[in-house]
Amino acid sequence: MLSFLKRRCKERKVSSWFLENGSNLLEGLAAASNCAYDTPFRNFTAKQIIGATSNFSECVMSDGTGFLFRGSFQHRLILVKKFRNRLSSKRLSLFINRDIVISLTMCHHKNVMTFMGCCLDYEAPVLVYEYAGGRLLHDILYNGRGQTSMTATESLPWKIRLKVATDVAGAIFYLHTAFATPVIHKGLSAHNIIIDQSGIAKLLDFSLCTCLPPGESQIQEDIVVGVTGYLDPEYVTTGIVTEKTDVYMLGVLLLVLLTGKRYHNPYDGCLNLVDSMQDHIEKNCLNEILDNFIVEEKGENMEKQLLDVAKVALRCTQPKGEDRPNIVEVAKELRDIERSSRFG
Repeated sequence: MLSFLKRRCKERKVSSWFLENGSNLLEGLAAASNCAYDTPFRNFTAKQIIGATSNFSECVMSDGTGFLFRGSFQHRLILVKKFRNRLSSKRLSLFINRDIVISLTMCHHKNVMTFMGCCLDYEAPVLVYEYAGGRLLHDILYNGRGQTSMTATESLPWKIRLKVATDVAGAIFYLHTAFATPVIHKGLSAHNIIIDQSGIAKLLDFSLCTCLPPGESQIQEDIVVGVTGYLDPEYVTTGIVTEKTDVYMLGVLLLVLLTGKRYHNPYDGCLNLVDSMQDHIEKNCLNEILDNFIVEEKGENMEKQLLDVAKVALRCTQPKGEDRPNIVEVAKELRDIERSSRFG
């Protein structure tokens, strides 16, 4: 793919968008791999994308940074992502390059959408993923929308929610530990997790990822970005990103999975899920805040599992990062709880 990009960028008649996008992508891939990156992925032409999606006619999802269209290419279902054009071209290019580079690096992971390639012939590159059905966690919990058999009166059973939590924690743990320096996701939310038809959670969007500098445990950013309500309050006030930034966001996700509620912005004066969950646990009335769909379920040991996950969530969402557990601890605890659920 790199040789193809280099060749295309040298062609005189190539579009200015391809030149700019190709150059930026080459730079990002080279930086991520010390100029040794050679994982194959496909470059799609605009004509192929238009044909595969019937000119972007079937929008099936909308995640945190773009719109997702279902299509078919060479008898394979695909999911095509078009980014929102709300950012400056420079920042948009940075986000997209991060998304492509991390998606490529993570595409072998079972909890990441399989990245097939991209089309550089648009102002903002279009990304292409393999698609085996499923829909966004956000839509399942809140909207009842989607193309699967799940209706607005159905929701995720507790065992699948717990598996989703374990899957996502494992993927974040991998990001933090499998590279030369930790990669902080920084954009985790119900908007960028697809639950496939087997109940497996798959991360979709890596555009907000930040790599910590070699030998450093934190990095300071001038602009705070992320999903309102999920953002680490320490990151919001200081601009400092650490591994605990993702731990906080994972804690919020756990609360969302437990309650099925939207997370209130802790800065708008509303009682947020952290305070509310703590209050319900102290008053021994946890069921009153849980999603009715899981309260109505019956299962041996389920009450203990719900309480254990709620306590993990509260530890993850402590205001100060130093008071939160490490991602390895969280992933292990959730895995142990999930294993216990198999015997429930």
